[in-house]
Amino acid sequence: MKFHLRLCRPRCGFGFAAVIGCFLVHLSLLSAAPALPEHVRQIDLIHFSHTDYGFTDHPAVCRDLQVRYLDVALDTIKATRTLPPEARFRWTAETTIAVLDWWQRATPERRQDFLEAVRQGQLEITALPFNNTPFLNAHQWQTMIHWLPEELWNQFKPQTAVQNDVNGFPRAGAKVLLDRGVRYLFTGINSDSGGPPLPRLTTFWWKQPDGRRLFVYLSLPYGDGFFFFETVEWRRGPLPRAADGTYRPPRAGDILKTDEASLRKAHERCLSRLREFEKNGYRLPVLAVSMTSMWRYDNDPPFPPLSDFVAAWNRLGLQPSLRITTVTEAMRDLEKAAGATAPEYTGEWTDWWANGTACAPREVAASRFAKRYLAAAESPVFGPLDAPTRRRMTELWQDLSLFDEHTWGSGMSVGQPYSLDAQGQWNEKARFAWRPMALAEWLLGQRARTRLANEAQGLWVANPASAPFSGWATIITSCLREETHSIADPTTGARFKLYYEPGPLWGRPSKPEDLSYEDVSATFPDRSPNRFAKFWVDNLPPHSLKHYLPSRDKTEDAPLGGAPPLVVTNEMGWPIAATWPGMSKPLFTNGFGDFLSVQVKGLAPRWVAQDIWHTQDPARKAQLQKEKLEFISAVPHNPAHMETTPHTILYTQRFNHPRLRWGTRKLELWKREPRARLTVRIHRISSFDAELLCIVNPVPCNGTLPRFSSGGMGFTPFTDQLPGTCRDYFAIDGWARFNTPEGSWLWVTRDAPLVTVDGPHPKSHISAPPPQTGRMLAIVYDNFWYTNFQGDSPGVMEFQFDLVWRPRLETDAESEALATALVTEPILVINPSQPENAAMLQRLFKP
Repeated sequence: MKFHLRLCRPRCGFGFAAVIGCFLVHLSLLSAAPALPEHVRQIDLIHFSHTDYGFTDHPAVCRDLQVRYLDVALDTIKATRTLPPEARFRWTAETTIAVLDWWQRATPERRQDFLEAVRQGQLEITALPFNNTPFLNAHQWQTMIHWLPEELWNQFKPQTAVQNDVNGFPRAGAKVLLDRGVRYLFTGINSDSGGPPLPRLTTFWWKQPDGRRLFVYLSLPYGDGFFFFETVEWRRGPLPRAADGTYRPPRAGDILKTDEASLRKAHERCLSRLREFEKNGYRLPVLAVSMTSMWRYDNDPPFPPLSDFVAAWNRLGLQPSLRITTVTEAMRDLEKAAGATAPEYTGEWTDWWANGTACAPREVAASRFAKRYLAAAESPVFGPLDAPTRRRMTELWQDLSLFDEHTWGSGMSVGQPYSLDAQGQWNEKARFAWRPMALAEWLLGQRARTRLANEAQGLWVANPASAPFSGWATIITSCLREETHSIADPTTGARFKLYYEPGPLWGRPSKPEDLSYEDVSATFPDRSPNRFAKFWVDNLPPHSLKHYLPSRDKTEDAPLGGAPPLVVTNEMGWPIAATWPGMSKPLFTNGFGDFLSVQVKGLAPRWVAQDIWHTQDPARKAQLQKEKLEFISAVPHNPAHMETTPHTILYTQRFNHPRLRWGTRKLELWKREPRARLTVRIHRISSFDAELLCIVNPVPCNGTLPRFSSGGMGFTPFTDQLPGTCRDYFAIDGWARFNTPEGSWLWVTRDAPLVTVDGPHPKSHISAPPPQTGRMLAIVYDNFWYTNFQGDSPGVMEFQFDLVWRPRLETDAESEALATALVTEPILVINPSQPENAAMLQRLFKP
């Protein structure tokens, strides 16, 4: 700030004393003026709406709001286009879903205005469709980066990705951004239940495994620009719905006033913030901060008077100067100022908020089934994909990606879970799991039926995975139109037994034995005999077909050779170790399949959990965890029951736990290869109290860190992470690999992609590997969050885990192919002797 003192000839009879008095007044003003920052000369203000698809309003309303906000921004841009550059309004589209929604509705004239605003630099389109959770797989990341049609992408030329609110960003995302020419990542991380990996206002180069680098800026929380100039929060609520006419967005004169007194007060506030930042080490000449409006903070419209505030500030000569700009311009300034000296970091950017996704185990499982169905439908075993099918699959991948968007429900999803708002928002969110699951399964069925319609009569088995399949294939016996006891290979004449099992039947139960303890409604029997039939498929090559003919003849499967595993059981008959020939260590160790919960004791448990989280002193945190957290392990209900076939050994055991109506675990051991499948079914009792539910999967690999995969990219926890990122738990694609001198262990989780190493570690902030690095736990349920996520998910849930040993698995790609095959079921089609009607095939079964 500069003051100009002009000594002049006295006027109106004022003498020298008056001049001296004037001088002293100016001198006092100089001495009272707040000190200017030592380093910061310019503040870049990035204005956008933080996009939540939900939270403030129903997701459908949010999508409509975001489209309308673009119209408001465009009108304001047009209205200020002829003003001096510093007075022109600028807007950044934080996410691109709204951009595409807007574009599809807009007239040709309006589209031209939009493109002109982009060309003139007043409107910027960023690279990603939404703020994401870390559960997107590799295919979804391709969907994310190609959300916009290529024609629009080429016109917008995004240079910056924005990830706001969320506490992490997968390296897989960085890779696809760099692949598309995106150079910058701007983050406005929320510190609630997490925080940034490094101090805020840090710039750094994020080096990827292939050597490329992304320039990253850890800004303040995404709406914090308002508090650079104001001390009192204007919004009320905090989350009034957009339809509520008693609340409104701020107008000119409500906030960021442009009269001189208000500007100078805002200037004092700004300088106070800057002194704080410089005291903490900020040294760059430019500082970038983002701003939302003050209606709800999230999902807020543009504030058109912002450009008036910036222009008035600069006219008054206040320093540092302000610039309303777009995010890439701000990132370029930061790179120019700090790029040569910014530190370089490597590693995965794990997310503190990943635990929220475990609030809804069934919906998560449904989304993962859908992803597997879509991957299977792409298998070349079913022939090439035509353009309409590809478009349909893209729509489903987009829906699944929206399920992995960071907003999971209403702001009152836990506080008022049965409100119509909370129920409506969750219904819409869950739709992005259930709907794609059903449609992807239908599409896969269409692909299989169309491919095999003209093949020979009989039962066809397809392996759509990239690795061989060995295991059971199961059919519902009502599909067999005559008595069938075996299937025959028409090429070799070999026969294979059908193993019949009980299952559900439409009808009235006739005796107590028709109903199992799992039959929650006791309406239809679930133990009706011979409802399922399974047969063994051995080493079916990847992306291949196998033909069988049903037969009335009875047969028994002969053992195929090879010594079975040596199994050690505990006093209740449950396996605690199994070792196959060629192995020097068992496949798993004691505790495999154990069930564990963590409960929070005290009034308002989630607030107690937050007390633990915010405690920084390690000794005090440990004391609070000891006092307030209760770890409860399940106990066996009965001795394990063992069944054996020529192919596998199956152990079944019920268990009891105070948080469950019942629990069942099954462990199936393959006889001819080192492989185990653990299936755990539970019936969780309804409760909104904060709790974790975990399933233990220990392997004999203590001292070796696992290799995880996120978004199709491998990383090693603890040693291959950005500093300050989450180590209490990890979001993974679905597998963990341990490479040891004794071989490789590959553990695969079908349904629950949140894991912890030697945990659980609730609210712990661990930084170093725990002692038992081979003790893997799947976090199958976590409702610790107090907002956004779901507070209660009761009822029956199923979780499946596969574990295999190989002499050596060298690469992540090899592990991914094997992991996918382990959880991919064969696709079955029965062809009758009659040919299919051409119209039926074309109009019904063709995707």
